[in-house]
This record gives sequence, structure tokens and C-alpha cells, in this order.
Amino acid sequence: MSFASDEPLDVLWAEYEQAFRDFDDLSLARWLAQTLGQLQGKVWRLSHPLVGAYRLAARVGHDRQIWFKRLATPPAAYSESPCCRAPLLPLLTRDVRDAGLICQHCGETLIPFPEIPAEVRADLEIWAAQYEPIHAVAHWDERQRKSAGDYDRAFENAAQEAERLLIRAGRELAPKLLEHYPAVIWEDHDECLEVRPEDLVL
Repeated sequence: MSFASDEPLDVLWAEYEQAFRDFDDLSLARWLAQTLGQLQGKVWRLSHPLVGAYRLAARVGHDRQIWFKRLATPPAAYSESPCCRAPLLPLLTRDVRDAGLICQHCGETLIPFPEIPAEVRADLEIWAAQYEPIHAVAHWDERQRKSAGDYDRAFENAAQEAERLLIRAGRELAPKLLEHYPAVIWEDHDECLEVRPEDLVL
């Protein structure tokens, strides 16, 4: 799970991750368990600094199989993930229909889409179906761009619509998931459409 890319941002995140690599296993396990307690009961942006720190520590914990060693007990609200047996902490992304909810420890599918509670799944289905063609604008081929006439305007319109849909994910959909899971993280950016977390005002 380590950062393998030489991209400047990946190099920077690898530097940040080193702080957690310097923890011994017991200290890391306790930090993870304590931070899960702080995350519990809330909806969090993916870009939140506490979530970013937790994700780095969770990567190190996954590499070391911290949760298998049972060195610390996570808060009782967190059940065991079926993918890697770490505490269940889901991430909602625009790819929810294909990828389900993503595990913040191993990066795999934590909850397949058909297993998301039905009352929330219906809303997510509609939301993801609306988002898909909006996101696709960033990946149009030359023919599609020409047929649009003014591609820059089409791109800008798509970015604005993506902002609206992402805000809805954070404001309405993720809180509905919180009724079923101890904490929920939602993706608050779209790099392809150049939508940044700071563009989304809830």
C-alpha cells in the first residue's frame, strides 16, 4: 500500500506517512482506535485534515496488519470489515454503483452496491446516474468535443453541475448512510473536472 509513484504529490504524502511509520505497533494501534472514536457519529469530507491523517495511518496499519494483532480495541460501534477485518469505515465516491462503498484501510470494496441499505441505495442510484454523464464531459474524445461547439463552456457547465451534485452527496446522501454506519467519509472533489474541496460550500 506504499506510495510507489514519483509524482511530487505522492512524494509529499509519502513524507507525511513517515510519521506513522515511526510509530511502534502498539502506539499506532492506539492512535487509530482513538481517532476512530473522534470520527464516530459524523460525516467527514475526504479532504479533512483529520481524515487525511487517519488514512495515512490506516495504510501503515494495513501494511503491518495492526488490526489482526488485536493490540487495541476500536470503539464498539465499528463492526469488522469483511474485506480486511479492520473497523468498518466507508467512503462514498461518484463510482458507488460500480465500486460500492470503499474501505479506508485497504482501498477495496467494503460494501458492494447491492448490499447498501435499500432506502439509501435508491437515492444513490439516482445520484450516480446523474453524475456519470457530467463527469464524462472531462473525458470526451475529439469528435464529442467538436460536436459540442464550445467545449470550454461545456466543461465549465459540467464542473458547476458536479459541484452541485457533490454538495448534495455531502449534505444529503452521506448523512443517510450515517444512519447505518458509525462514520462516513465522502469524496469532495473531482480532479478531472477541476472541482476542488474549497469549491464546495455546504
